[in-house]
Amino acid sequence: MATPPNLFTTAQSAFTDTAHIDFRGNWEVQSGRLVCTGADAGQAARLSLAEAMTPGHALFIHADHQPTAGALRMRFASPGLSPSRQLTDTHMDFEYITSGDSAYAATRIDLQPTADYAGSVDDIQAYDLSTVDPNDVPCYVLLVGGDSNSANATSQRFGDEIPMSARETPFDPAIWYLPVLLATGNYPTTDSTRHVPQPCIEPVAAVEARRMSPVHAVAGELVEWCKARGRPLLVMALGDPGSGLQGSKGVWGRDVVPDPGQPQMFDEMLAMKAAVEALGPAHEIIGAVWSMGANDLTGAGYTAPGQWVDQMVQFVSDVRADLADVPMVLWSVGQHYEPSPYDGRGAAMLAAQLLLDKDSGDARAIERFRVVTPETGNELSNADDPHYDAHGMQQNGRDAGQALLSLLG
Repeated sequence: MATPPNLFTTAQSAFTDTAHIDFRGNWEVQSGRLVCTGADAGQAARLSLAEAMTPGHALFIHADHQPTAGALRMRFASPGLSPSRQLTDTHMDFEYITSGDSAYAATRIDLQPTADYAGSVDDIQAYDLSTVDPNDVPCYVLLVGGDSNSANATSQRFGDEIPMSARETPFDPAIWYLPVLLATGNYPTTDSTRHVPQPCIEPVAAVEARRMSPVHAVAGELVEWCKARGRPLLVMALGDPGSGLQGSKGVWGRDVVPDPGQPQMFDEMLAMKAAVEALGPAHEIIGAVWSMGANDLTGAGYTAPGQWVDQMVQFVSDVRADLADVPMVLWSVGQHYEPSPYDGRGAAMLAAQLLLDKDSGDARAIERFRVVTPETGNELSNADDPHYDAHGMQQNGRDAGQALLSLLG
């Protein structure tokens, strides 16, 4: 499968070639960036496309957006205008137009500023997504799930800003994701809606914070494997902060009942699988990556009968029975829970998790199951915080993706 090409040439995207731009009097190129000067406030820069877009095809615009005031709309235009948002922050740097909203044979892209807008754009890219749209094309599907070190979270926890320079996996139109968004149902920062597929943009949001998840990093390791077999990649990004196999918050065990008001995550997995199947094409789940254990540090004997290891063995068996019989990877919580109040619990949990690796030699080792220990040095500073910095979160994703590739062959 060929990746959909950028509809602009490299020189056009970087604005070293500007022949396709109608500057309209208030835009100019400065130091390689397309800058709104404000001389003719509110006028759109018009970027001509080599050929007209096809109505009914999903479309996408992506750019390095650096606003300092006001807002910018990026939209396909002439004839008509595609839907667009007011992009007010650096992390709001794309526009996705669904096939249902793509009503015109657009011949250009308009960058429409508000009258008070000040900012610039660089590396603008445009795509026709019809050959990779999960609504129309069969995808390979990857489940990335677990606690707040997984699909829904987070480096720099509590919503600290993640700069665009922290993105270590480039945008690829063949990577899509399906967010869970249990709490809100929608998330305007990334234009995300619960259980609705969209192109994968970091920072991925499945909780309301601008944070870096490992979703894109995991997918980046697998997307070429998928393309070589003729399909794009759709990630079921399923996570819940504070969840685990034990405790009273969101729980993952199939038959475990959480406290009132807390999510039953196994049921949510089944709901997401149904949402994928409802898209229409014959999508196929190929693997899963988990982060489990960070919220299960009870201090109990993790390897004792009926405790954490046995619960994880049962969980994997249930997932393989009810969702898909696929290879899986677990990245461990590491050992940075030391010292007090955990007093050895992190190391004990890590040792217990490693018993599940297919090559551990333990009687409870799970076939087609790998355990990956995160690299040290990327943890956040608090001893009781299981989260990672932006690089560490993505490195964990890359390590997990490579481990899953080794199982896929």
